Amino acid sequence: MIEQSIELSDMVDDLLGVLERDYEHIERTALFLNELRCLVIKRDEKGLGLLLESIRSEAQDYSANEQRRGLIRKEMAQMLGCEPAELTLSVLKNAVEGQARNKVAQIQEKLKTVTGRLQAEYAVTVKLISECARINTILLKTVFEKRMSGQVFYDSTGLTKRQGDAAFMSMRL
Repeated sequence: MIEQSIELSDMVDDLLGVLERDYEHIERTALFLNELRCLVIKRDEKGLGLLLESIRSEAQDYSANEQRRGLIRKEMAQMLGCEPAELTLSVLKNAVEGQARNKVAQIQEKLKTVTGRLQAEYAVTVKLISECARINTILLKTVFEKRMSGQVFYDSTGLTKRQGDAAFMSMRL
């Protein structure tokens, strides 16, 4: 029983290290979203390319951490007699005692805070990208729409005339 408690304590320490890395990853992801919005507004294509490379590199580095978390979670679930999907930080917090419980509670609170911030960053980014898509759609319709009946156009002499089937831009080569 004591041996299992020591093993569980060691696994908790391993898990806390992995969760700390998860926290840092979520923080960086929130920063990436903020940077993405800035670069989209500035229309900085070079910066967007560099950001994409940073995100790809981060994703590759982070996959090992995800695998490690899954493995630790599976082992801890077996030790605690539950399914890996049922093992949450709340369940773990109730299963351990003393300093380990305090550490699990601290990382749980940190993850809640940073996850909330990430959700806010994501919502704002989605809103910006959606607005950009809406504006682009309006511009494309204005430039390429075939039927612009009922609109008034001016010729070179300043006279008005209606063009029913004229596009703003000719599509012929």
